[in-house]
Amino acid sequence: MSLPDRFQPGSRSGRLLLRVCVLGMALIAAGCQVRPLYSTPSPTVTGSVNDNIRSKLAGISINQPGDRVTQEVRNNLIFLFAGGAGEPASPAYSLTLSVYSRDLSLLLVQNATNDKSGQPTAGSMRMTGSYTLTRLSDGKVVGTGTRIVTADYDAPRQRYAVLRAQRDANNRAARELAESLNLSVAQDLSKI
Repeated sequence: MSLPDRFQPGSRSGRLLLRVCVLGMALIAAGCQVRPLYSTPSPTVTGSVNDNIRSKLAGISINQPGDRVTQEVRNNLIFLFAGGAGEPASPAYSLTLSVYSRDLSLLLVQNATNDKSGQPTAGSMRMTGSYTLTRLSDGKVVGTGTRIVTADYDAPRQRYAVLRAQRDANNRAARELAESLNLSVAQDLSKI
């Protein structure tokens, strides 16, 4: 026998062990839950947290950009904050946004003819976005943060193709940075 006689299924100790195991598994399973990120906390509370944060996000105005990259991030943020409705007429919060983009040459690959021209064949755009969220009613800083994203691209030999690949990588990085900043700002607003 592999189990001692006192833990056999027919014995009293065996039934007790089985009950304890079933109860333990039930407690573990009760602690697990899966729900969408933007759902309400429970089915009994209808829309309190979710609608509150969405309305706060829709009431944020973003400062005017100074360059194209910041404009891309700003446009994506406005869309994410208001759900496509545009900027608020009377904002409750102000977001000061600064974006810095840097092109990194990553890899030099030589082709089959042993080309040693020294031109990079792959690159990465690193985009850093910093923000300060301020409540307009009292001027209190509600949240600050910095997020960094990267977007990789291939750099072919044609000059225009390289410029287009860099622009596309910049646009991808701007979208990803806006999504990351959206989540960060939503976290800041959920704390107040």
